[in-house]
Amino acid sequence: MAGLVAQAVAPVAGMKAQMAGKTDQILHRNTCLHAPMDDVLLAAIAHAAGTSIAFSNGWRYGAPIPPGPVTLHDLWCIIPTTPPVETVELTGAEIVEMMEANLEATFARDPFQQRGGYVKRFCGLNFDVKLENPPGHRIERAFGPDGSLLKPQAWYHVAFVTQQAVPPQFGRDRRSAGMTAVAALLAWFGTQGRTEPGRIRIV
Repeated sequence: MAGLVAQAVAPVAGMKAQMAGKTDQILHRNTCLHAPMDDVLLAAIAHAAGTSIAFSNGWRYGAPIPPGPVTLHDLWCIIPTTPPVETVELTGAEIVEMMEANLEATFARDPFQQRGGYVKRFCGLNFDVKLENPPGHRIERAFGPDGSLLKPQAWYHVAFVTQQAVPPQFGRDRRSAGMTAVAALLAWFGTQGRTEPGRIRIV
C-alpha cells in the first residue's frame, strides 16, 4: 500500500518543496461566515483581476495551513480544481439579491431548505445582517469598497471563481481574467500581498 501511495503522489511530490510564500496566521475554513483561507484566496483573485470586490464559494475542504512557509502544494489544496479567475459587472441590487439568496440557503428556518452550511465568501464588501429576519430581508445595510453604502443601480466590477460564487443569472459582461486560481495565489504570495477581507456583521 505504501508503494501505491508513493506512486500516486510522485508526480506532485515536488510541489511540497516549492515555496510560494509565508503566512503569519493559520489558514483554515472552519468557520461559517468567513475564514482566513478564503480571505487569502479572495485577495489573490481580486489582485489578479484588478478589482476591489471578489467572490468565491463557501467551500469546506482543504487542510489547515499552519503559520510559516506556504508551499505550492498548499495552494493546490486550497482550490484543487484551479478554476479560471473571471470578472463580471454586478449592480448593487444584484449583489444584495445574490447574498440574500445565499443567506437563506444557509440560515433558512426550514432545515430542509438549508444547503451548504457556509456563507458565500467575499472581499471588498461589508454587510450588516439580522439572521433572524425573514428571507430577502436579512441584510440591513450593504457597504462597498470605499465604505459607502452600495448604490442599487450602480455597476460594480467584480472578480470571482466558479458559478457557485456568482451564478449565471447575475450580472453582465463576464470575461476571463487570463489566470487560474492557483496561479493567482502564487502571484499574490509572491508579492507578499495583504488581505482586505469583507465581513458579515451580525446586528
